Amino acid sequence: MASRLGIDVGGTFTDVVVLDEHGNAAVEKVPSTPQDASIGILHGIETVKRTRGVDVAGLDVFAHGSTVATNALLESKLPRTALIVTRGFRDVLEIGTQLRADLFDLRAQKADAYVPRDLVFEVDERVDRLGTVITELTDASLDAAVEAVRQAEAEAVAVSLLFSFRNPKHEQRIAEQLRAAMPDLSIAISSDVAPEIKEYPRASTTAVSAALQPLVSRYMRGILDGLDDVGVTAPTFVMQSNGGTMSADEAGQNAHRMVLSGPAAGVLAATRVAEGLEPGNLITFDMGGTSTDIALVHEGRASVERETQFEGRPLLVPQFAIHTIGSGGGSIARVDEAGMLRVGPESAGADPGPACYGRGGAEPTTTDAQLVLGRIDPTRFLGGEMELDVEAAVRVIEEKVAKPLGMETAEAAAGILDVADAVMARGARVVSVNRGHDPRDFMLLAFGGAGAMHALSVGAIVDVGGVLVPPNPGTFSAVGLAGSDVKYDFFTLVDDDVANLAPADIEAVVADLIDTATARLEHAGAEQHAFHRVARFRYAWQDNDVEIVVGEQAIDEAVLERAVDAFHEKHLFEFGHSDPEERVELVSVGVEALGQLSRVAMAAAADETPHAPDPDSTRPVYFRELGWHETGVYEREHLRAGAAFAGPAIIEEREATTVVTPDAEARVDAKGNIILTYRSKEN
Repeated sequence: MASRLGIDVGGTFTDVVVLDEHGNAAVEKVPSTPQDASIGILHGIETVKRTRGVDVAGLDVFAHGSTVATNALLESKLPRTALIVTRGFRDVLEIGTQLRADLFDLRAQKADAYVPRDLVFEVDERVDRLGTVITELTDASLDAAVEAVRQAEAEAVAVSLLFSFRNPKHEQRIAEQLRAAMPDLSIAISSDVAPEIKEYPRASTTAVSAALQPLVSRYMRGILDGLDDVGVTAPTFVMQSNGGTMSADEAGQNAHRMVLSGPAAGVLAATRVAEGLEPGNLITFDMGGTSTDIALVHEGRASVERETQFEGRPLLVPQFAIHTIGSGGGSIARVDEAGMLRVGPESAGADPGPACYGRGGAEPTTTDAQLVLGRIDPTRFLGGEMELDVEAAVRVIEEKVAKPLGMETAEAAAGILDVADAVMARGARVVSVNRGHDPRDFMLLAFGGAGAMHALSVGAIVDVGGVLVPPNPGTFSAVGLAGSDVKYDFFTLVDDDVANLAPADIEAVVADLIDTATARLEHAGAEQHAFHRVARFRYAWQDNDVEIVVGEQAIDEAVLERAVDAFHEKHLFEFGHSDPEERVELVSVGVEALGQLSRVAMAAAADETPHAPDPDSTRPVYFRELGWHETGVYEREHLRAGAAFAGPAIIEEREATTVVTPDAEARVDAKGNIILTYRSKEN
């Protein structure tokens, strides 16, 4: 058996989890270090080694999620990057598409391109849509482009030529010449990064990959050097946006796959929870210090998107469909000029943090509001390692919210939470109702440092079927990292009518992808391999394609027929119509390649004999329905499987607090999950 280390770097805290061979978790939480995330990571390892007695030299796997790529794009702190394109298409990033974020906003501005126009260089070459070379790439044109990149003093360069996904020969030649001329240059070519139709998204994604490569490579070198210093010798992996990891040495060349590295780990862990549920429907609710990430898990599978927008620019990267809300424990509350209470998206972050942290924060936050209402014990935050300043929280809420609105302090604090809950509830509806799902068929899975404090009130607004709080909710994403596996996605364009294709020919294409995937998995050290075939279909002459998971079975006539039937059904669900008599085109086929790393056992289920535990203590807590109410406080480590009690109540553990509202009931299931249900729905 094995032990595995998972570290999730958040905006406020860095979470550390070590899973031993029996499935037991050693957990630590340390402040994040935004100026250099590696400092917080190494501090977390040293802390878990010191406080939990973990033998870090004996670890088998280390996986971590990072926001380094996300933050670089958000802050536009990218290295000088050039782009090489087919002559005549220099403005591909500037023109983009005719789509506008707001159709009726005549003053809307497009996001700036990742590569400015003066760093876009053209080459004489042309390949048609079938991959036939029309104009050969000449030595003179190639030499001129390489020299232009040299003169521009670019640190990275992207190459995106027309129809290179059909024939990558010219892109590969350009990359070879660039490497020979400038060995230290970071290079990304679109036929490797995003070999798909759609010129603008492909060019944009390749530009992102090239720009992030130097940053991620430096970041990973710093991590690996630091791991040597603290004695970690285990293979190092990085979480991708698709919920799988890749090896550290691959991260630099595939930096674009890390854009949603951090939040993906929590969704991955949610799919593991869903495996034990029937029918496995969850809405993830990951509320941290600066934001809340929400995703949908339907029948055990998380929603995946192949093309998304990041800050108004397209990305062709497989990733969990995560909707992010600018509302977290550090979100700042303020009264605007119109006298309206607003919460977020501005955040106090890790430094200075909420006013109650005592680090100089002077603005009221949702964490300050929870503290003022008695829902957080100021002496036991992070197990008592960090005492919170109640007076500071009261002062900033009185000055910045209560007095301007003419309210009592408790009423103002409750208002802050109401506004924050309403904002997050809209996000939960985006991933459920807006996509045709009934929230009543789903449970809200609450995790993150603040998720379990808001889950019941947010769930009541959305009308979910209940709330599930897993073990270690405050470090749940790190748990997902500790149990993660290697995953790669490979796709090949087909772009033909299904009626023209023989199933054996499609399977032959898939077999080539499986060979490529197997080599990558073996290089990463994955032990057991699994390959899930994926196909993307569309109606003839349409642009909206639909992805169907075909499964592990080889594609034959029956499998292909079932996949097409599934396409009609899913098209009806997503777009409201289908036409089984219409021609169907196979856009592309692909493989989700999973490689299992060393296994750790799952904690055994416990006896779930119902019983009613007594609270460990009581304290006054404010609820709108009751005002200040003497409320039972339960230690989660004392709650055995089968424990059941009614709200209002507070459940405390080292890294998180669960608020059981007056209209809810709580019970602990055999796996240690806290199941929260609404009494009003039972009646």
